[in-house]
Amino acid sequence: MRQRNERGNAIIEFTLVVPLILMLALGVVEVGYALLDQHVVSKLTREGANLISRDTTLSDAATAMRNMSARPVNFNDGSSKVIFSVVKKVATTGASNYNKAVLYQRYEYGTFSGTSILNNSGGSFSGLDYTAANSDNDSRLVVTNVPTTMALGGMLYITEIYTRHPLITPFNNFGFSLPQSLYSIAYF
Repeated sequence: MRQRNERGNAIIEFTLVVPLILMLALGVVEVGYALLDQHVVSKLTREGANLISRDTTLSDAATAMRNMSARPVNFNDGSSKVIFSVVKKVATTGASNYNKAVLYQRYEYGTFSGTSILNNSGGSFSGLDYTAANSDNDSRLVVTNVPTTMALGGMLYITEIYTRHPLITPFNNFGFSLPQSLYSIAYF
């Protein structure tokens, strides 16, 4: 009789512990993949900033990024977006933006819904190098949230990437919400 009770207790303990262990295992796997995906996005973002700092045109840099991208980043299926920005500290004496950081060049590729975190209120960009129409005097191009240690005429090269992080486990069905989008920014 005692042996039956012990077997019954073992089965009950097993059924109580297995879901907790399963949730823990799924959580570790999901967080591990999220960290791996964030690492891939961060490395790609740094490479993008490095590319545009070497006098590569922004459209050529976007082509290179598209060719270098790996899971989870895919600029062709709507799940990712890259934003290249070049910020310049205006050195033209007498210009209304003199000694201010302005958005000098901007190019976006991909259809993900993310927007740049740079604080500016607009401006138009055209030509093969996507240069601002009037960076010396257009006050809408002034950027307020970049490092202020730039020298006059200096440039800051910024790449931002947004992408979706596809969940690989049903972990979110247990009442936990995990981020399904990743973001990274790099300055050169």
